[in-house]
Amino acid sequence: MIILVAIIAYILGSIPSGYIIGKTFFETDIRDLGSGNIGSTNALRNFGKRAGMATFILDILKGFLAVLIGNKLDGYNGMSIAFLFVVLGHMYSLFLHFKGGKGVATSFGALLYIDYKFALILIGIFALVVLISHIVSLGSLVATLAAAIGGYIKFGNAYVFWVLLIITVLIFYSHRSNIKRLVNKEEAKIF
Repeated sequence: MIILVAIIAYILGSIPSGYIIGKTFFETDIRDLGSGNIGSTNALRNFGKRAGMATFILDILKGFLAVLIGNKLDGYNGMSIAFLFVVLGHMYSLFLHFKGGKGVATSFGALLYIDYKFALILIGIFALVVLISHIVSLGSLVATLAAAIGGYIKFGNAYVFWVLLIITVLIFYSHRSNIKRLVNKEEAKIF
């Protein structure tokens, strides 16, 4: 059953929301614009608020739906495996030659199902950092680090914490160019 959960979650995660929105409504491949990323920040910058918000919501829904299915099919273990594989699908999309987004919104969606109060605290941290700094990547990285630290406090040595730790490493890795620009004070501001 766990293999089925992993496959379903990976395929769900692989659905490239930003790419689909760009191609469907703007006849443009979002990967050819801005940062080249398929996520909501690049969609917002290149297609506007509605496209950015739609991408964000759809990426959240992927994460939420995957862990819901994982939980229904195989309980806690299924939920944990689904969390990992939906984010892997988003970051390494089956439909985009194993390239994709950075995993933040999809992780948030998964955490909304796993523990919505914890997820809301993290989105609050993200929003606060972005409001102060005007830099989305900084908000994403701070919230991701808070998720790893808070995840240990919240979940202890449970599988979901270890999955969260792996995802934290993956998200930081996917943001390596952003980190370099942050260090050099060259990262673009959202407003």
